[in-house]
Formats: sequence, C-alpha cells, structure tokens
Amino acid sequence: MAKKLYDLSVPVGYMTPDWMGHPPPTDRFLERVQRHDVPIAPGISRRVSTLISSTWHKGTHCDSQAHHVEGGVTTDRMPLESFYGTAVIVDFRYMKKWDVVTPKDLENANPKIMPGDIVLMNTGWHHYWRVNDYVYYNHYPGMYAPAGEWLLAKKVKMVGGTWGATDHPLAHHPIKSVYPVVYEEYTRETGKDPAKEFPDYEPCHQIFASNMIPAIENVGGDIDKVTGKRCTIAAFPFKLADVGHMLRVVAIVDE
Repeated sequence: MAKKLYDLSVPVGYMTPDWMGHPPPTDRFLERVQRHDVPIAPGISRRVSTLISSTWHKGTHCDSQAHHVEGGVTTDRMPLESFYGTAVIVDFRYMKKWDVVTPKDLENANPKIMPGDIVLMNTGWHHYWRVNDYVYYNHYPGMYAPAGEWLLAKKVKMVGGTWGATDHPLAHHPIKSVYPVVYEEYTRETGKDPAKEFPDYEPCHQIFASNMIPAIENVGGDIDKVTGKRCTIAAFPFKLADVGHMLRVVAIVDE
C-alpha cells in the first residue's frame, strides 16, 4: 500500500507571530555570501548560509516537561518514541470562538481515541495564522482541565492542536492583569468573569508536563486533508540541548 506524507507544520521565518506577552521579536535572518575573489572550488565562488537569532518556542513546537516543571526533562532528552506513533486527527472545526473542548467532545471524536494514540485536534483556527494574529491567539476554542484529565486517563502519547496554546486562551490566570484587553472583551461579550470561569493557570500544560506527554502548539499546514483519519505521526525535534523545540509534524497516511 502506498504511503503519502502531509506536512502539518506552519512555516517559521521573518515576522512569524509570537505568543502574547513575549519580549518584542528580535528574529534575524542574515544571508552570508562567500567572497567572489576567493573561490570555494573550481567554478564555485558563492555560497549562502543563514544566521538565525530567534525564540525557539514559536511556530509549530513542542512543550516539554521542563516548560512547566522546574528541573524537568527538556525535549532533547525525551525518547524518540514520544514523537512517533499511531494518531487520530480529530475534527473540531464545528467549534466557535472561545468554545471549550470537553470530555464529551473527546469521547465522541471520530476516529475514536484509543490508549496510546497521538491526538491532534483541528479547530480550523490555523486559517487565521498570519492572517489575523489577534483572533488566532485570543479567540481559539481550547482545552481546560477536564479535557486534559480525560486525555491523561486515556493514556495518550502526545497531544496537539491548531491553536496558539495547549490551554484555552482565557486560562492564563490572573487574566485581568496578564491580558486586560482579552479580559474586557470576554466580559463584554459574554457577561461572565473569565477569572471565575477559568480560575486555574494553564492546567492542561501542567497535566501533560507532569506526566511526560509532549504537547504540540500551532499545528496547521495540510491538516484539513487528513482530518477525520487515523494515521501515523512523526514530529521529531531538532536535538538542540536544554531548550524547547520547533517541530516538523508529518502525517503518514496509507492510500
């Protein structure tokens, strides 16, 4: 049976949107050109290399245990098996602004989520990537503690989604002081206090980090083409020591 590969990653480069609250972007991409009067080899007088100065915690990337657990394991020290395996691409594109992924949504997912699965959730929000960054990072449907606990109990291998963060955008307590504009927008539109609706700080991050479950943020690319399928996912990190990592997430489908 033939296999087809689908790239579920977003491109990273100049002006890649970053998580709100991070320092101002300082990404630098410098083309370096070999001097033409000193040939590298006969007939070859030019080569190009790139110097990158950037935050590695951006684009399609993995949150390792160290991201939320002091002294925890960094991505480069996690076993390769953590980033490869059978996966389900779940269709949550019916969800709207600020919806919460619930255990019922996960239980009713098609294909059915099985123990040991890698679970990637398609909310459709990747279509806002580099189109409307404010909507992308502040309005996506996301998970909160009950969904994280359900996935932990299901013994999934890895989780990810087409969103700016593993937790719901309002799950950054105290939201009123951390992101006051989002706090005011949510209060105005819903009549509810997000500090009461989402009192815990990034609970899913902490659930997954504490249990060595890699969490992928900013999934995108061709995910619409494999949504609703069971496939194989390979999402290996570059072996850069002691940091969080960008990933190239690839779906491998039997066709």
